[in-house]
Amino acid sequence: MEAIMADTWIQGSFAFNCTNTEMALIEEAFQVAPDLMDDCEPSDPTPEFLAIFPPTDPADCLSGLRAIFSDPNFPSFGVDFEGGNSLEAPDVCTICFFSDTDFQPDPLAQLIHRCCRETLTKAPIGFEWALSCSRPRVNEFGGGWCAIFADRIEIESTREALARALEGGII
Repeated sequence: MEAIMADTWIQGSFAFNCTNTEMALIEEAFQVAPDLMDDCEPSDPTPEFLAIFPPTDPADCLSGLRAIFSDPNFPSFGVDFEGGNSLEAPDVCTICFFSDTDFQPDPLAQLIHRCCRETLTKAPIGFEWALSCSRPRVNEFGGGWCAIFADRIEIESTREALARALEGGII
């Protein structure tokens, strides 16, 4: 039997409001991460950025940011990012993350948890994602959800929830 190639996508899109200061930290992460991935020399991080991503390696001041990725040598959030203020509420930013191919839930959750501390004290931020495939392949479909609170991150795939339900005989 000949193996037929298939494409797998992780897709997601969500928006939330935050402060201007929090938006600036997220923007900084989105400027630094691609430079690290392309082996370019990023600009020096701000003290505020280093405070929320303290270095885990004294020889690499950006190792704290790298640490939130499953592969520190490939620091990609897998999303496009847009954000801005409105004239009606100039002290509030709206951020939108979206991707139709490589959405990365774990580092996005870590980014929001670290950058949006003030916002998270007022209300949690949540999102969902979908896993799909161009061919009907077993275990290539699913998704998940994430809830980010000031004191924790809860994240789960639909596969984990299904396995737990099947083990408990809930279905």
